[in-house]
Amino acid sequence: MKKQDKKVCVLTLGCRVNSYESEAIISELSSLGFTVSSSLEKADYFVINTCAVTNEAERKSRGYIAKCLKLNPEAKIYVCGCASERNPESFKSKQNVEFVVGTSSKLLLIDKIAGTNRFSDAGKTVYDDNYSAGHTRARANIKIQDGCNNFCTYCIIPYLRGRERSRSLESIKEEIERLEKSTAEIVITGINTSSYGRDFEGQNISLIDVAKLFKGRNVKFRFSSLEVNIITNEFLRELKAIPEFQHHFHLSMQSGSDSVLKSMNRKYTSKEYLEKVELIRKFFPDAGITTDVIVAFPTETEENFEETIETCKKAKFLWIHVFPYSKRDGTVASTFVNQNDGIVAEDRVRKLTNLAMHMRDEFIISNIGKTYQMIVEQFKNGIAIGHTTNFIKCYVPSKTQLEPNMIVNIKIKKVQNDGAECEIL
Repeated sequence: MKKQDKKVCVLTLGCRVNSYESEAIISELSSLGFTVSSSLEKADYFVINTCAVTNEAERKSRGYIAKCLKLNPEAKIYVCGCASERNPESFKSKQNVEFVVGTSSKLLLIDKIAGTNRFSDAGKTVYDDNYSAGHTRARANIKIQDGCNNFCTYCIIPYLRGRERSRSLESIKEEIERLEKSTAEIVITGINTSSYGRDFEGQNISLIDVAKLFKGRNVKFRFSSLEVNIITNEFLRELKAIPEFQHHFHLSMQSGSDSVLKSMNRKYTSKEYLEKVELIRKFFPDAGITTDVIVAFPTETEENFEETIETCKKAKFLWIHVFPYSKRDGTVASTFVNQNDGIVAEDRVRKLTNLAMHMRDEFIISNIGKTYQMIVEQFKNGIAIGHTTNFIKCYVPSKTQLEPNMIVNIKIKKVQNDGAECEIL
C-alpha cells in the first residue's frame, strides 16, 4: 500500500476491550499506508476511543480534544467509545470534531479518515466481526464477546455496550493462528468474558471451547477477567488439561460483604466467592488470584467494609485493584442515598490498598525458591521485566539482552518493589 503523507494518533481510555478495538483501528490504518501512533503527539488526525465507566473517565475523554488541538490546531478529530455512545452531542459540539460514533462500528472512523467504503454499521445486536487487532505489545489481546446482561447497579456499561453477543469460534481460531506467530501470550478479553457462547442457542458452546483452541499451540493464554459463575469443577478440570493455560485467575469480587453484594446486584455471597477461590486452588495450587473491589459504595457501612477486609484476608489474593465508588448517572446505584463522603472513601481505599500490598508480598514470599517460566515484556538498564505463569511481576538482572516475547526460566529470590527479584536459571 502506498505510504500516506498523513499521520494518525489513536488515543485510548478505559478497558482492555477498548485497547483491543484501538489496536484494530491502528492495524487497519497502517495497512492503508498511514503513519500511526498510540501516543499523544502531533498528528494530522486524532482518534479518541473514549470511556464512560466513571464521570471522571468521561470528563477526561472530552479533555483529550483540547490536548489534541494544542498539538495541532488544524487537526481533524474522530471520536468513538462509551462516552460518545452515552453523550454524542458533548463531542460533536467541540472544535474540529469531524465524526462521532459510539461503541459499535468504530471502524467506520477508518472510512471517514481514509475516504474508503469498507465498513458498515453492525449495530449492537450481533457481534461485529470486522475487528482484527494488530499485535502492538509483548502480550496480545483477543476480544471474544461484547455486551453484558448482568446490570450491576453501579455499572453503566450494559446500557452503552448492549446485550451479550459472542464471536464465532472459527473467527477466534483464525486470529489465534495469526497472533501466535508474533507473540508469546494472548489475553482472552470481552465485556463479560464468562458469558461467552450463551447467545449461541442450542449449540452448547462456552468459554472452555475458546480455551481448547490453544491446546498444542505455540502460545500461552490467560483470561482478562472471570465471573464467579464460570468457576466449576468441570471448567477447572478442562482448563487443567490445557498446558498452555497460565495459572492466573482475575476473579471479580467487588465487595466481600453480603449486604453490599446484594445492593450491587452481584448474584453470589462472600461464602460462595471463597468456595470458588478454594476450588481454584484445588486444581491449581500455585494460582495467582487477583480481583477488583469497590469501596465506599453508597450502602456500605464501616461494618460492611470490615467484612470485605476479612473476606480478602481469607482469599489470600495476589493483588486487589481497589476503586472508590464513583456515581454514574443513569444507574440504579445513582439513586441510592450515599452515606459515605470522599474522606471515608479515601480512608477505605488506603486501608484496602495497604492490605493488598501486604498480601502481594506474602504471596511472593510463599513462592521464594520456586521456579517458573517468565515471558519477557521489556528489557531496560540490564533488567528484564515480565510475569510468571501465576502472574508474579518479576525483575530479572541479565548481562545478556533479553527481547520481548522471550520465555526464560527463573527462580523467585525475594520481594522487590511491586514484585519479586528473580534469577535466570
